[in-house]
Amino acid sequence: MRKIKYKDNYDPENIYQDDLNKYIQKSAYDRYKENNPVSQVNIDEQYRKQQAMMEELEIERFIVLHRINGVYRTRTIKAGNQLEVDVYPSFQFAIDVPRERKKGVSTQAQKNLNNKKAQRYVNNLISCNFGDGDLWCTWTYKETEIPADMKEAQKNMQNFIKRINYRRAKRGLPNLKYIYITEYDVEYNEKTGKTSTRIHHHMVCEGTEDRDMLEKLWKHGDRNTTRRIHSDLDTHLAGMANYISKDPRGKKRWCASKNLKKPTVTKSYSKFRKREVERMTRDYGLIEELMKKKYPGYKFIDAKVYFNKHNQGNYIYARMVRC
Repeated sequence: MRKIKYKDNYDPENIYQDDLNKYIQKSAYDRYKENNPVSQVNIDEQYRKQQAMMEELEIERFIVLHRINGVYRTRTIKAGNQLEVDVYPSFQFAIDVPRERKKGVSTQAQKNLNNKKAQRYVNNLISCNFGDGDLWCTWTYKETEIPADMKEAQKNMQNFIKRINYRRAKRGLPNLKYIYITEYDVEYNEKTGKTSTRIHHHMVCEGTEDRDMLEKLWKHGDRNTTRRIHSDLDTHLAGMANYISKDPRGKKRWCASKNLKKPTVTKSYSKFRKREVERMTRDYGLIEELMKKKYPGYKFIDAKVYFNKHNQGNYIYARMVRC
C-alpha cells in the first residue's frame, strides 16, 4: 500500500508554495477570461492585476475550504503619518487554538492591559486628526476649585467645550475637534494623615482657536499651559501622545469629539509568511528590512517582539512614519 504523505496544517509555507498559488492564479485567470476575449486584451498582464485584487479573498476561502488551522495575519493601522503593524497568529476555528492553563488574571493585570489598549487607541486618534499648528493644552485647578470627584471634573470640561462651541457657532464655525484626558488622583500623606487631590486635564484640539481666549474661558485655574504642536520627524506625535496618555496613578478618563476621523485598519493573510515571521523574531534587523520593503514610503521607527508560551505563537509590533 502506498504511504500517504501529509502536509503540516500549521505550516502555510507548503500551501502558499504549491496549491494556493496555483488555485489563485487559475481562479483569477478564469474569472477574467470570462469577461475579456483573448483577442482584445493581453491576458497575461491583465490576469496578474486581477490576481492581486483577488488574493486576500481567495486565501480566506482556501483556508476555510481546506481547514487550515493556523496562519499568521497582519493588521495595519494608518493614522495620519503614522503606521502601526501587528503580526500575530490567527486560528480559523476555536477548537484549533491551543489550550491554555486557566489561571486567574489579576485585576491589576487586566487593568494594565486595558490601559495599554486605550492608550494606543488615543494615540492613533491624535495622529489621525492633529498635527503641526494645532494646540496642546493643560487645564489645572485652584485649591478652592478642586472638583469633589471625577464626575464633577468631567462636567467642568463639558461645560468648557460648550462655551467654546457657542463662540464658534457665532463665528460660523463647526464644533471644535478635540480629545481630552482627565487625570484624577487622591494622595494620602502618612505623616500628616491628610489627603490631597491632584487633578488636571490634557487637551489636544485644532489650532483655529486663540490661545488667550481659551485660557479666559477656562475659569477654574490660572496655572494653565497652551502650546502649538510641532511634530517630530522621527516619531510624529507619538511622544506627546504617550506623555498625556501615560499610565495613571489614579483614575483617568478620555473623551473625544464626534467629528474626528477614525484610523484606517486593514488585515492581510499574505503580507508575512510563517517562515518570515520566525526569522524576524530572531533578527531585529530583518524586521526593519522587511517592513521597509512591504511598506514603501514609510520610515521604520521601532519594533517589539513577543512570544506567547501558551499558543506557541510569535507576535510582532512595528511602528513607522511616512517619509
